[in-house]
Amino acid sequence: MSKEPIEDQKLIPEYKPTLVKTLNVVAVILALILIMVIYVPASIWREEATIRDIGHRRMTILNEVERYYRQLTGKYQPDPIVAMRVVRAARDSSRADSLFFGQKVIRLPEGRFTVDVPKNFYITFDTCFAIKYQKQDTVFDTTYKVLKWNTELMAYDTLYVIPSRLEQLRSDPNFKGVLSMEDTVRVTTNLYYRRYYLDTNFAYRPLTNLRYEIKADNDHLVIRDPLKEVIRKPRLLFFAFVDSTHGYIENDERSWK
Repeated sequence: MSKEPIEDQKLIPEYKPTLVKTLNVVAVILALILIMVIYVPASIWREEATIRDIGHRRMTILNEVERYYRQLTGKYQPDPIVAMRVVRAARDSSRADSLFFGQKVIRLPEGRFTVDVPKNFYITFDTCFAIKYQKQDTVFDTTYKVLKWNTELMAYDTLYVIPSRLEQLRSDPNFKGVLSMEDTVRVTTNLYYRRYYLDTNFAYRPLTNLRYEIKADNDHLVIRDPLKEVIRKPRLLFFAFVDSTHGYIENDERSWK
């Protein structure tokens, strides 16, 4: 009688449910470790980049504020909060009053500041800081057809003018009268700026809330990150969030690309 079937049965591996479960658990653990190794560092790097970008933007804003402060007063201001308040007050006043330009005095809790405000300073401010957007507006126009004597041609001319121009023509001795009037409707695309507020938070470094260092004289300005050491915060035992100095701006030249 042949013994081959018995020998074949010995070659077939025995099914062990416990071993399979263990291997499945190990596979899941390895998959989780792989996900952590790939995605956790990427998430931390994005967070580091975000903090760094916020710091760079705040220093850039302070640099622009100092430039405007110097334009208004003739010098730089080592206190960034005072500089922001003076520039903001000049912007708001020129926006509210079209005659607010030239030599003016701005009174704040920090003191009195004599400033030389350019005409329509708020437009320059908004162009630099505010977020611009386009909007379509419906405009209703009135056009007048008028008759006027042309002294050079010795004949009557017909002109088409808007209401503001009509008032000027009425005082002209050659003006003879209005022949007709026409109302028109047109759609125009205009550029607007959203109101921008210089928040005092811009004077402080993100994450540590240290005030930015500003060193200035008549012709030299440096805005520097106050952080002197590297910050390390552990994340998930094996990783760390790292933040270091964000650099500086010296006379409009940035230390970063």
